[in-house]
Amino acid sequence: MMAPIMRIRAYVTALVAGPLLAACAIVPQGTYYAMPTDPSTVRMAGILSRAAIAGGDDPQRYGFAFIQSPTAAAYSDEDATFYFTDGLMRQPTPIVEAVVAHEVAHEVLGHVGTRRKLSLSLTASFGVLGLFAPGAGLLDFVVNPLVVRSYGRYQEMQADQKAVEILRAMGYRAPRRALATALETLAAHTPKEREGLEGLLATHPALDDRLAALEPLETPAPPVKPLARAKARR
Repeated sequence: MMAPIMRIRAYVTALVAGPLLAACAIVPQGTYYAMPTDPSTVRMAGILSRAAIAGGDDPQRYGFAFIQSPTAAAYSDEDATFYFTDGLMRQPTPIVEAVVAHEVAHEVLGHVGTRRKLSLSLTASFGVLGLFAPGAGLLDFVVNPLVVRSYGRYQEMQADQKAVEILRAMGYRAPRRALATALETLAAHTPKEREGLEGLLATHPALDDRLAALEPLETPAPPVKPLARAKARR
């Protein structure tokens, strides 16, 4: 049975790919919308639909677009819209499916909206504090990124665990190993994304920490032995 075709949105709102949660709507540079009949569109529509259903969500509310970039990456907003780079689409299907499962996990768990609310509540709190202690509101520029990014790193670990469940529901017998392979593949991919900040300002946990959280990995499936050829009768 053919998977439902996703909506390809021509207008996107409130992308929150960056850690600072900008209030204005942002569309990634290089974004484009392929034709519904394009092989990349058909391929991604099927993968995203399966992942959404596996995550217990309605695939009809999901939309996606592509980004002209040789890097292998994916981004999402809180309006169930996803962005996939050309570099990612060149990867084998198991890698793409693991990445999509991770992004769908963020959506199912409501991560982007939660981070936005956290950032706004912090800003409001410091704004009120500034009424009683002039200059205290400036602390928002320091504390807000630290708190939001720390929470974002926690959400990444959550999304990894949820992605394992989604991959299992998609039919993967070794979902932890599948996600770990995808994380390692993207980490080794060249060209890489812009180098991110590290330490307290990092938006993602260290790769080693993410891989450790996926342990123990499932035992690799044994190789299939070739069938022995029947001896010809004399």
